[in-house]
Amino acid sequence: MEDIVPMIGQEMLRISDKYFTTEPLRGYALAFIREKQAESMRFGLLTMLHYRMFGGGSKQILQAAAAVELFILASDILDDLQDGDAPHQAWSQVPPAAAMQTAASLMVLSQQAILELDFGQAERLRAAQMMNDQFLKAANGQMLDLMNAVTDEDSYIAMVQLKSAALIVMACMTGVMLAGREWHPMVAEYAEEVGMAAQIKNDIRDLLRWDDKNDFILRKKTLLTLFLLEEIAEEDRWIKDYFEGRLRAEDVADRQQMLEEACDRTGAALYGSVRMRMHFNRFQELIDEVPEAASAKDKLLQIFSS
Repeated sequence: MEDIVPMIGQEMLRISDKYFTTEPLRGYALAFIREKQAESMRFGLLTMLHYRMFGGGSKQILQAAAAVELFILASDILDDLQDGDAPHQAWSQVPPAAAMQTAASLMVLSQQAILELDFGQAERLRAAQMMNDQFLKAANGQMLDLMNAVTDEDSYIAMVQLKSAALIVMACMTGVMLAGREWHPMVAEYAEEVGMAAQIKNDIRDLLRWDDKNDFILRKKTLLTLFLLEEIAEEDRWIKDYFEGRLRAEDVADRQQMLEEACDRTGAALYGSVRMRMHFNRFQELIDEVPEAASAKDKLLQIFSS
């Protein structure tokens, strides 16, 4: 389905061009969408694939996929602005107020694109309401993440279910509902499982990288950093001292190898890999329980394995 990615990007540009008619909003939106075009369109692909899985045949599903990607783009912009750790992105190189206004406008544009679809009114309203429900779940999770509010593994899993998994559920279910179906609990469950796996995969990457996005440097509470803090030996006490603010960033700037060795000793990275695989395996098991997914299983696995 990768040949569809450019088509989703072009549809995003068309919708933006239709509604954003003044500068500089028009220019900022186009620049941000073009940057998104160079990245994955995974969410839009999920919308289109699930629409086809459940018997949909309208070409207008491309607009729905673009609407989903517009919201994901807006969410990414706000996330990067809040974290302040993506200086090379287009939205980090314009005034923050302008970037925030553009992100808010893209969110509204996403809903407008859904409401003007040439589908039945029941399908459009059901999909729009579901999208709003998932957006609000993600907003709750994002605030918990932003405030670094998790305290243990259970609260971390609950946060990820809200923040990350809810958006994958939204992308899949948009296709299901526009195809004329109601909420599908099994699709929601497998989307949530793969969302968990994807977030833990990101956590592994962000613990072992050594730059401004490193979760340890940022003192960010994730499944892996919580496990690491719980399992460290006395020789690694400096890790807890840094995480609790008794050491400064400059005090640990040259300790990348020491952190990697501590992760090996405690099994933190291995633990993350095992948990990620558990969620991904459960996702695969659940796919087999959805008859409509049988013909699309390989494509689903391709989207989530990329």
